[in-house]
Formats: sequence, C-alpha cells, structure tokens
Amino acid sequence: MKISIVAATELEIIAIKGMTFPAMHQINFVVHGVGILSASYHLQNIALQKPDYIIQCGIAGAFDKTLNLGETVVVASEFLGDLGAEDHDHILDVVELGLADPNEFPYTNNGLLNSHIPEFVKLKKVNAITVQMTSGNALTIAKRLAKYQAQIESMEGAALHYIGLQNSIPFIQFRGISNYVEPRNRSSWKIKEAISNCQQEVISFINQLPS
Repeated sequence: MKISIVAATELEIIAIKGMTFPAMHQINFVVHGVGILSASYHLQNIALQKPDYIIQCGIAGAFDKTLNLGETVVVASEFLGDLGAEDHDHILDVVELGLADPNEFPYTNNGLLNSHIPEFVKLKKVNAITVQMTSGNALTIAKRLAKYQAQIESMEGAALHYIGLQNSIPFIQFRGISNYVEPRNRSSWKIKEAISNCQQEVISFINQLPS
C-alpha cells in the first residue's frame, strides 16, 4: 500500500519516520506547513501521485473539556470555522451568505465528512473546525461554539478532507489534544504529550492496515 503521512511540522511526524513498517507498505512523509493554504498546495501534489492512503498527524485545541490533554482523537467531520462574514455577534457562513450549496460535493450539510474510518480504529471520533487564526478570546470561542458545536480546532484539517474527497483517496486525520480552547494560556498546554501519543496511534494504525 502506498501511504503518505503528512503534518504541519517536522516535530509532529519525526518519531514515525524512525519506525520500521511492514515491507508491504511504501511510505513517504511530507511536511505541508502551517495553515490551510500551504497544506492544500502540498496535499494536492500528493493526490496527483495517487497514494492509497493519506494520514495526517498533528495537534489540536479542544473545545470539548471531556477530551483529555494528550489524548488522541480521529476527526469524523470538518467545517471551515472562519470562512464567511461576521454579523455583529454572529458568524454567517458562505451558505447563509448565499454563496454556496451546503450539499454540493464534497460537502454534506456544509461539512467535509470522513465516512470511511476503519472499524478497527477505536479512538474517539470528533467534529472539528479548521481556522486561519486559533481561538484565543472568550467572544471568538463563544461564537464558534455556537455556530459549529465543534469539539476541536486545527489549522489544516479541512484541507485534508477536501482534497481526499475530491480525489477519491482514502484519508484519516489523527489529532493529539495539546490544549483546551480558552483565552490563551500556554502554561497548561501539553504539546509534547499530544505529539507523542498521536504519533504512536499513527504507528499502530499503519501496522493494522491490510496490504
């Protein structure tokens, strides 16, 4: 199986690079950069090479306080959390602005869904938003929560879902929870643990994939 493993930074995949995997898998690694623009460019180039699977590994902030810091989750659905317009204290997405059809492929109810997560993946499946600027004040957090009811946020996940769906390439997004989404407070973050646990889950996933 041809597998592409991608991440925003080298730190998020470095431990995976050092592993030995079954010979039946041909694996390449790509650091696609931070943010949806850079990620989209690199992911589309990967898609042109027709891999059998694209795996994204990275950290995320959690809106959902039932998720533990350091825990790894798998993203089932992605929404674009800051594409649209502000209307005073509310967010209007592009569907509400009359600029998009919420069910025009690859969207389903305005979301980018991964409905083919293998059954052997027992991690929690979460709903996510992808944003250009992570949430760091109470008003932004409240508006995004009210709009999307997301459990986590990242800066690249929607790029993977969009390009995977458009190119009919199976994909999966693993996210380690590095922090809770709250007014910025780095003292409580668990970046090292989140990265380490996420990489271990990716390694376990690959070892369970069929040839």
